[in-house]
Amino acid sequence: MTTWFDVTTILGWRRPAVGIIRTEAEAAAHALELIAAGESVKFCFYNRATGYSAVDTAEVAATLKRISGAHAAGPGKVAASSANKSSIEARLKEKAIKVLNRLPPKVSGRIYQFFQLRRVSMVEAVIALRHMRSAIKGFLKPANRTHVFTPSSVKAATAGHPFSKGDSYISVGLDWDNKDLPHLYELKKKVGLRVILFCYDVIPVRLPHLCVGDVAARFANYFTDVAWCADKILCISECTRKDLIALLEELGAPVPQTAVVKLGCQLSHELSDDISADVKALLNERFVLFVSTIERRKNHEVLYRAYTRLIDSGVQDLPKLVFVGMSGWGVGDLLADIQLDPRTRDYIRILNNVSDSDLMHLYRHCMMTAFPSLYEGWGLPVAESLAAGKYCLASSAASIPEVGGELLDYLEPWDVSAWVAELQKYAFDPAALAAREEAIKRDYKPVAWKDTARYVFDSVKQQ
Repeated sequence: MTTWFDVTTILGWRRPAVGIIRTEAEAAAHALELIAAGESVKFCFYNRATGYSAVDTAEVAATLKRISGAHAAGPGKVAASSANKSSIEARLKEKAIKVLNRLPPKVSGRIYQFFQLRRVSMVEAVIALRHMRSAIKGFLKPANRTHVFTPSSVKAATAGHPFSKGDSYISVGLDWDNKDLPHLYELKKKVGLRVILFCYDVIPVRLPHLCVGDVAARFANYFTDVAWCADKILCISECTRKDLIALLEELGAPVPQTAVVKLGCQLSHELSDDISADVKALLNERFVLFVSTIERRKNHEVLYRAYTRLIDSGVQDLPKLVFVGMSGWGVGDLLADIQLDPRTRDYIRILNNVSDSDLMHLYRHCMMTAFPSLYEGWGLPVAESLAAGKYCLASSAASIPEVGGELLDYLEPWDVSAWVAELQKYAFDPAALAAREEAIKRDYKPVAWKDTARYVFDSVKQQ
């Protein structure tokens, strides 16, 4: 009997590995080790037009190397391009401000008001142009044509699969985008597959207003399909497991066996001396680090508001506030405010395309981290912070307290006053911060990605 590990997501991925991508990549790396040790493990890929097919181990190894290389290339070509964009925008903004300052106050005020009223549309237009340019590049020079997702109205024939009776199938990827679970259910019944699927969170159904578009109905259908398809569902936290069971009961769907698997939190410890200019400029400064895609659910806004309140109250010598992550959905107003607000101009830095090595440098040199998210399936940046020995100002929402346990105090995500108090406390009380770090280094037990991957594959054997 063979265990099939689905690598559809990573085969089609063309950016640095984050979150779900890292989970699939780490599990695939462990699968290669199992194969080398003589275990009956194979890889498969799903295409909507042709169904499931086997994937050679050499191709998986090359994919993992490519994804790892995308991280390594962060401070090089891609990051340099991003840095150049930022520097160009910063220079244009600086020149615009100089011009405005030379004009009579009545004139400059009207000009400023004109652009202030249109700041959201301007930011969204820039983002749209960048997406359009990226789309045109992808259209003219498509990625590896062997693994392109091709939705088809023609159902793939179940006969064209590589599975045998008694085999097991594991998928931990972006199944809502890349898979046809009703088709997998038919295969399961026809072949006799044991199916193990993943649940990262049920946020699109529980909090659809924090997601792009009206996704609640779509994901309700998806989780129903998961419930019918899976013999076992692995959840990344106890909170997610409870949320999933409650949702399935509400939907009237079957509730298969569930278990909790903790995600790994150890970043690569191979620090490169080739540090990007943006990161190097921060290493000699005091800064608070927030690692996350910049989107509504992550709640960067509460930190921005806390900093403006501290500055308005006369607090000086605040540490820098560093956001590491790509811009996502629903933050156009916030980004415009950060760019235009003279109070925070010298305090808030935004970085993206950061390599693993640069991220490790940031974790090691930061004063502390922050994670004010409104809802999480787990809260990986909190775990990464603790693994680096750094205290985290963390939200009390959802699963986040599962990550840090008693090592952290947790703040209500929308309570600006609470974030103000904690930021000010630890920014100017090094002894209190040192005591927290000592407890973390003594008591926190980081989870290795290898242990996460081992649990995933061992789940096939557990009944």
